[in-house]
Amino acid sequence: MFDKNRGCILTADQQTSIEARPITRAVGPKDAIVKISFCGICGSDLHGWQANGAVYEFGTLMGHEATGTIEQVGSEVTKLKVGDRVAINGFTPCRECVACRNGLENACVNNMIRTIGQTSTLDGAFADYIWLPDVEITTVKMPDSLSMEEGAFTEPAATVVHAIRISQFKPGDTAAVVGAGPIGLLAASALKAAGASKVIMSQRPGPRADLALKFGADELVNPRDDNHSVGEQIKEITDGGADVVIECAGAPPAFQQSIDLARPGGQVIIVGVNEKETPVIPTTLMFGEISLRGSLAWNHKDFDIACQFMDSGQIDVKPLISDIIELKDIQEKGFKRLKEDRNLIKILVKP
Repeated sequence: MFDKNRGCILTADQQTSIEARPITRAVGPKDAIVKISFCGICGSDLHGWQANGAVYEFGTLMGHEATGTIEQVGSEVTKLKVGDRVAINGFTPCRECVACRNGLENACVNNMIRTIGQTSTLDGAFADYIWLPDVEITTVKMPDSLSMEEGAFTEPAATVVHAIRISQFKPGDTAAVVGAGPIGLLAASALKAAGASKVIMSQRPGPRADLALKFGADELVNPRDDNHSVGEQIKEITDGGADVVIECAGAPPAFQQSIDLARPGGQVIIVGVNEKETPVIPTTLMFGEISLRGSLAWNHKDFDIACQFMDSGQIDVKPLISDIIELKDIQEKGFKRLKEDRNLIKILVKP
């Protein structure tokens, strides 16, 4: 059956094709083949689809926010078995580079070629089946009560869990989130689940702002308010600024804005992907002794916590599902719609 596997291949700028992609890799002692149930279209997939080969090389079988059922498993795998339902994280650290040697396996310098769906080296999960190396590292067994659709949010939920875990956040703190996209909305929920006393979301009025209030945001501030800067709005709501700010917008203006939201001695965690040169006023950091830290992806522990938060209902991802589409429709009903309609949150793809 694996010789009839189909996959969504990036073929050109803003073009994909559903093609036969037989699984030819042998299942080694630690590997597995997983039958895909659902795979979410990530913002990085949309970015790669539009980047003319600059992010994902042409020929890449994309997709990484996935769930599935184990079909075959290697002889040395002891924690998982055929039939187990898993959430896929799809990254195997090299354990040899300077990042891995210093406990930052999520920042492995070889992560692009060791992550599914980002190069032609490892096929992704917009497919019927996927071959996964070291399956006890590249998947997490899902709780029985968590649906496959919900489980497809484990990877983005783990991303915000990681950001909170590496920050100075502690229960009772005030937090601000910049950007009410999928990651920002999940960040608001995760901060509440972690014990934030108040979560303020910076987002223009509209459907996403309305959704933010259902996802843990206590207050909304409008970054385009002509009468008050976002910093002034936050300082009126809090005691001089947020303890922790999570930047999830990935847009150049959001970078300086995030710094303006932090209280003296506060912290800004950068989660949003921004590849453009971005002006920053360094004295804002200096005068307030504000610390700035990047947060990249997740690790295995973050995946476990994300699953627990979703399973307990502390993070309810069901309202984030904008649509469920078939693999054959991913070009027209997936990528093109997400490009044209910024109010869509998450589209899940079902093979």
